[in-house]
Amino acid sequence: MISPFGLMHLRPGNLWTDFVIKRKTVHNANGHPVSEFEEKGKVSGILAEASSNESDRMKHMWNQEQHSLTHTLVIRDSADVKQGDYLTTAGRTFLVLLFEDPGNLGATGLIYLEERNDLK
Repeated sequence: MISPFGLMHLRPGNLWTDFVIKRKTVHNANGHPVSEFEEKGKVSGILAEASSNESDRMKHMWNQEQHSLTHTLVIRDSADVKQGDYLTTAGRTFLVLLFEDPGNLGATGLIYLEERNDLK
């Protein structure tokens, strides 16, 4: 498929995807902590698998040789996403590892994700 933005070739699946932001909240129920995931909004972006080069570049942020970075989400504008939030779309769930705002302008954002198969 030829993109209307130029001569770039876009494959289906590499286009904009909508994600639901879920944040864990803990409240008291009869003296016991109960955790729930509440929807905090939506974010739209382009999801890409993280390359080994990108994983090597991010090692210093977690101070470990191997870490769980699996995907990168590129978004337009800024989003209310925090470390530990979950992003869900079409039966897939991702844990937010880090949110970056390149240039601190709020024009774009990079969200580093770990795909989780144990959560739905």
